[in-house]
Amino acid sequence: MQDSHRQLILILIAVFTILQLVILVVFGYTPYPDSDGYLYLAQEALHYGEPYPVTTLLNDYPFLWNIGSINITVASLALCHSIAPLLVVYALMKGITAWLFYALTRTICGLQTAFIALIIYIIYPANYGECTSLLSELPFIFFIMLGIYLSIVKDKTLFGGMMLAIANWFRPMGIVFLVAMIIFFLYQWRKSLKLFIGYIAMITMIGCATMYRTGLFLYQAKTGWMALMDYSSDHAPESLEVLNRADWNVSQKDSAWQSLFFDWLKDHPQEYVKQMPPKLVNTYVSDNVNMCTFIPNKADKEYMYEEVSMQTLIDCFPKLSTVQWMTVFNLIIYFSIIICAFFSLYWFNINKYILPVSVIILGTLLLLFVGHGEARFHIPFMPFFMMLSAMFINKRVCKG
Repeated sequence: MQDSHRQLILILIAVFTILQLVILVVFGYTPYPDSDGYLYLAQEALHYGEPYPVTTLLNDYPFLWNIGSINITVASLALCHSIAPLLVVYALMKGITAWLFYALTRTICGLQTAFIALIIYIIYPANYGECTSLLSELPFIFFIMLGIYLSIVKDKTLFGGMMLAIANWFRPMGIVFLVAMIIFFLYQWRKSLKLFIGYIAMITMIGCATMYRTGLFLYQAKTGWMALMDYSSDHAPESLEVLNRADWNVSQKDSAWQSLFFDWLKDHPQEYVKQMPPKLVNTYVSDNVNMCTFIPNKADKEYMYEEVSMQTLIDCFPKLSTVQWMTVFNLIIYFSIIICAFFSLYWFNINKYILPVSVIILGTLLLLFVGHGEARFHIPFMPFFMMLSAMFINKRVCKG
C-alpha cells in the first residue's frame, strides 16, 4: 500500500473515531430499554459481589440476557464507578472496527473496493452514536470483525475462532459467522478445523467459568425460545406460567419455553411459515434505531423510538424535525446500500462474494426460523451489505 494512501485511510478512520467521541460528549447516554436493563443487572451483580448471572438469583431471573454486555458493564462500574469509561472504549472499538472492515475488504476484494467500502462505512449516519449506549451490537460486531480479520487477513484461525466465541458471549449469533467462515474455508479444511476448535475452546472456557460459580454451564444469552414462543403464539398463557415459576432456574425456564414452542409448532406449522415474510419485512424495513442518539430530551421520552419510527415519519411528512430529517437521509443511504448489494450479485465471484453472501443468507434464515423480526437484528450484517455495495460501485461506477 502506498504511504499516501495508508495515511489517507488512517486520517479517515481517526476522524470517524473522534466524531464518535464528540457525539458521546455532546449527546450523552442514550437510554434504550435494553441498555438500561443491562445497567440494572450490572448494578445488581455488583451489589452481590460477583459477575452476572448471580448465583443466588438464578431462580429469580426470568431469562438469561447477554452475558458479555452485562459483565463488561459490571467491570466498568467496579473499576471506575461509572459507565462513561466503557462508552469511551466502545467509541474506540467502533473506530477499530472501521479499520478491521477496511483491511478485510482489501484482502478479499482489492484496494479500490476496500476504499469505497470504507467511505460508505464512515458516511453512513447509523454508524454514529452507537457508543452512547450499552447495547450489544457494537462489541459483538467488533469481536466478529476481529475474529474474521485474524482468520482471513492474518491467517490466525485458532484465535479467530476464539474471538467469534467472545462475540457470541455478547450476543448469541456467533454461530452464523462461524458457519459462514467455514463455508469460506470450504477447501481449506485445516483452517476450518482450527477455527472450530478455537470457537469451541473459548465457549468451553466461558461455560466452565460460569459453571464453577453457578453450577450451570452458561456461555450465551437464553432469550430466544421465550421470545419465539411469545411472538409466535401471541403471548400464550403457558409462557407466562413459565416466567412465574420461582422453583425453576433460568436454564430450566429456557428448556420449558423450548418444549412449549415445539408443542405449539406441531399444531401450527402453517402459521409458523406464514409469519416468516412479516419477520423479513420487520427485520429490513428500516435502520432507524441509532438515530435515537440525536433525539432532544431523550431521557424524558416515554417511548423514545416513536419519533424516528417509520409510521411516525410517514404521518408527519413533510413537517419533520431535524432528527427526523436525519433519519430520512439515513434511510435513503440504507436502502441505497441494500439495493446496490443486491445488484452486485450480477458480477458474482465466489472468492469475493461467498463470505458476505453467506453471512447475510445464514443470518437472515436464523432470524426467520428462530427470531421474531426487529430492525435492530440486521445491524451485524450491515458491514457485509456495504462490502457488496462497494463491489457494485467499483464495477458499475468506477469500472474497476
